[in-house]
Amino acid sequence: MRFIYLFSALIILMSACRGVGDGQEFVGTSVVEIDVQELPQRSAVNPEATEMLKEWTAFQEMETSFDALYRVANNEDLILVVEDMILKQTELETSEYPEAFDTPQVKSRQKVFKTFLLKLKAAVEYRNDVIAPAKEMILAYNAFREQFNVTVNNTLDLNEILDEN
Repeated sequence: MRFIYLFSALIILMSACRGVGDGQEFVGTSVVEIDVQELPQRSAVNPEATEMLKEWTAFQEMETSFDALYRVANNEDLILVVEDMILKQTELETSEYPEAFDTPQVKSRQKVFKTFLLKLKAAVEYRNDVIAPAKEMILAYNAFREQFNVTVNNTLDLNEILDEN
């Protein structure tokens, strides 16, 4: 009787260890190839806004850091670029804005950009698909840049409109 129990326990144990699968093994990769051709291009800033932005060194450093995104080849490069972009974005956030761009509209677009930049950082660190968060981050950055055009092209003077005299 003991032999039957021991033999049946051994068979159950061996069948449980074998597992049920389709014969495919999971192979994790530590290097992820990134195709930067899939990423959208940056939007253009009009010449008048470009002249105003030349004086803003924190923004120029952010632009340089953003350019590096289009030159990454693998996950490790992307990690370095994203970390640098976060650092530059923090410096941009705490820097003194040019008077024309010191508006809630510009600052809110920058916060949205920061949110998507941190989302990209999370995707990189957890080794998830980075193309979708990168596209969202670039679109948020484009909205940030386009807000400069809107601000420069806006010719309405709110003080004249709101003046009750």
